[in-house]
Amino acid sequence: MSLFDLDKISKRIDELEAKTMQEGFWNNSKTSGIVLQEMKSLKDKKSKFEKINEEAKNLLELNELLLIEEDNELIKELLKNTKILEADLEKFEIETLLSR
Repeated sequence: MSLFDLDKISKRIDELEAKTMQEGFWNNSKTSGIVLQEMKSLKDKKSKFEKINEEAKNLLELNELLLIEEDNELIKELLKNTKILEADLEKFEIETLLSR
């Protein structure tokens, strides 16, 4: 079982966005508020995941460059950014677990 299913989240966002387009959706502020809150939460989660994923790709590319040509400053940058990514990933994992 996957802790984070991007396809499932994207599909749910699409479903919620479709709901907001239905006639009469905005007539019930309580229901529309709940839908909008869920949609915002899912979009935030998706955005955080995409940011972490992009940073991981960047670090892998930097690592590949360092395998070709060693550069002490880039090594320091890679190590620093890897620690930051690790912390961001851990925080994201905890947030995801708590939101289930």
